[in-house]
Amino acid sequence: MNREVDLKLLFLVLLFYALAVGILTVVIPLYSYNLGADRVTVGFILSAYALGFVAASPLWGKASDYIGRKLALGIGMLGYSIIAILFTFVNSPESLVVMALLQGFSGASFWIVPTAIIADLYASQEMGAALGKVALFQGVGFIVGSFLGGFLIEQLAYPNVFYIPSAFAFSTALLILLGLQEKSKTSAKKVVDSSRIGPKFVVMAKRGLVIPYIDTAFSALFLGVVESQFIVHASEVLMKEYLVGALLTSYYIAETFVQYPAGKFSDMIGRHLTILLAFIMSALGFLALVFPPSFASLFAAAIAVGGGVGILYVAPTALLMDGVSSSQRGLIAGFQNIAWGVGFFLGPLLGGIATVHSVSTPYILCIIASAIGCTLSLIAYKRPDPRSLSR
Repeated sequence: MNREVDLKLLFLVLLFYALAVGILTVVIPLYSYNLGADRVTVGFILSAYALGFVAASPLWGKASDYIGRKLALGIGMLGYSIIAILFTFVNSPESLVVMALLQGFSGASFWIVPTAIIADLYASQEMGAALGKVALFQGVGFIVGSFLGGFLIEQLAYPNVFYIPSAFAFSTALLILLGLQEKSKTSAKKVVDSSRIGPKFVVMAKRGLVIPYIDTAFSALFLGVVESQFIVHASEVLMKEYLVGALLTSYYIAETFVQYPAGKFSDMIGRHLTILLAFIMSALGFLALVFPPSFASLFAAAIAVGGGVGILYVAPTALLMDGVSSSQRGLIAGFQNIAWGVGFFLGPLLGGIATVHSVSTPYILCIIASAIGCTLSLIAYKRPDPRSLSR
């Protein structure tokens, strides 16, 4: 199997599907308002998506280990395409809650299986760069899809908009099922992890999986604070919506385009040291928000936090994939999705509660979380090479 050809096909698959997700991210909340939903109901709709996402994550991961990556991802994308069509039959906000639950359930496969595929194809010393490329294509798809979603809403009637993301998702399913080649389980080579943990230290490796899960939860917590408190904070300071949009766009651009170099960097200097740098970058960004704000400080904060979160998407994932065999990667990726969902749930919740004290308190909490992440990375990084202990 030519892994480079296979990787290019996977990039195209992820780009198409990310376009579909980006469109629906814009369309569904606006469609909810069009059907008469209030802000509380819209919140329930988004929560229903998250609930389906978290509940399905370990199931998709285990399925990809059992029936194969190709079939699991193809089924997930076909399901997502059908669910997008079913949105056209919805005529009440309550029905949207159910549809969002199904959307999260099927869409979870997209965040799990490609990670396992990359880990199967690449050795540890190349995995970070490959995961970074995957994240880059996903990010570009989200950015373009979000702009495309706003354009489609203006050009098409609401129910008709859902046919476009459905077509993108169906195209991904066809590409996967007809074109993607899968590495056989019998030929899969054992992966040597970046922490240099030898076969005699499998137990230590499994214990080490806890830290990447915490890192992932923290990255989602940061994102949740940005998408809730930072946006409101910026709108109150700047009083101009287009400037707030520019800040959010700069955040997503930083988050997207840092991931490939960050993955490659983690292959060179190690996962834990790269994660340490990510938490330092995030902490500096949130620190800029504690002081009296201006557009310049808000912009610098958006770039720093976006870059930190982008790195935390790649390096902990590579660290997790380093430490497990091919037969477990799908399930491990599923549990990582759960960690991300927990962090994204806690970010807006704790951030909202913290603002009762002061506007800057959510950012202080994120700085504390960054300090904890730095400490865990330093502890893991200073861990002696287990191979030297066996000599």
